[in-house]
Amino acid sequence: MAATPLKLGSYAGLTLALFGLASYRFYERQGPQNPPSKEQILVGSIAQGLSQAHYQPQRLDDNFSWRVYELALKRLDYRRKFLLQADVAQLAKYQFDIDDETKRGTREFLDLGTTLMTERTQQVQALVTELLAQPFTFDADETIQTDYEKTAFPASVADRREQWRKQLKYETLARVAELLDEQDKRRDRVRLASLRHEPLPAAPAERTVAQFEVEARQRVRTYYKEQFANQPDADELLARYANVIANTYDPHTDYLAPQRKEDFDFQLTGRMDGIGAQLHERDGLIYIEDIVPGSASYRQGELKKGDAILRVAQGAAEPVSIEGWHANKAVTLIRGKKGTEVRLTVKRADGSTKVIPIVRDVVLNEATYAQSAVINDPSGLKIGYLRLPVFYADFKDEGGARRLRT
Repeated sequence: MAATPLKLGSYAGLTLALFGLASYRFYERQGPQNPPSKEQILVGSIAQGLSQAHYQPQRLDDNFSWRVYELALKRLDYRRKFLLQADVAQLAKYQFDIDDETKRGTREFLDLGTTLMTERTQQVQALVTELLAQPFTFDADETIQTDYEKTAFPASVADRREQWRKQLKYETLARVAELLDEQDKRRDRVRLASLRHEPLPAAPAERTVAQFEVEARQRVRTYYKEQFANQPDADELLARYANVIANTYDPHTDYLAPQRKEDFDFQLTGRMDGIGAQLHERDGLIYIEDIVPGSASYRQGELKKGDAILRVAQGAAEPVSIEGWHANKAVTLIRGKKGTEVRLTVKRADGSTKVIPIVRDVVLNEATYAQSAVINDPSGLKIGYLRLPVFYADFKDEGGARRLRT
């Protein structure tokens, strides 16, 4: 039987129509004098759209509210080392009111959670810096619960400090153990080479636990510095909350924010519009990790691996500084429709800066495409070989299933 792509496309269209209808009804209730914000429309349309379009629709009632609250709290502070019990008590006041908020178009629970977590994160960041400034000793008999599900939120600031002291000490100790293990393995290699009368490999001087503690603590400090530098912005927090609502239905129902939707489409179709550069963050700057062969950046030729992007301009428009931005936010400025120009102000490894104009084009992820070959067997038999790295589909390319990309 021939495949029928219409089914999936029709369902997607129906889902979008229902979500659009939910959004319209939500807006209509607000009245023209009090139009809702985009955040209110997003949360309201997702919750109400899912209640109509999901294969197992749920009522927007207190039971729904409680499940959203439980999952949101878990994801807000899954380690239970930031929020205090008093903070959780404040949030618990909304555990049966989230459904009503959704219907009203308000977001007190989300705003309160965001405010509390932002304040507590700043406090914990200062605490971590303070605790890691002093060396740890490992001669005391202490225990730590590493299963966060079995721990309680700190009862006080002092309690939170003690939990973090143990956590950081534990992580430092784990890295000391790794360093000691590496030293033992080097010692064993030297011993084995001596027994075999082979040239002895150069080995660094033996180091003590105290010396390893300094290096291990520095590694932990670096790790947390990167973690605190990558705090989500308002759009990411909103997307996470929308995902909580979606995941309340089942773990496979997700909300895809615009950039995640583009990434998903790229994986699904093997193509997207952009410049064809892979990015990564380091020390507050966005660096070029790699250039996709054959892409717009590759053909333009000036953008290089290791370049740091300082500013982004849309054609001749005023450039926008992206220093201190997260990569997922910077991508929203760098990507764009095929044929449009983006100008990147980059800093080279030698310290010089350069403005690089790139005309965006289709980026192909050819590694995901089907590949075929004919193998000629010595006996004269011809064997057809078809490699399908992933299953992909481009719903905008009707008839694409009838063509084999090679």
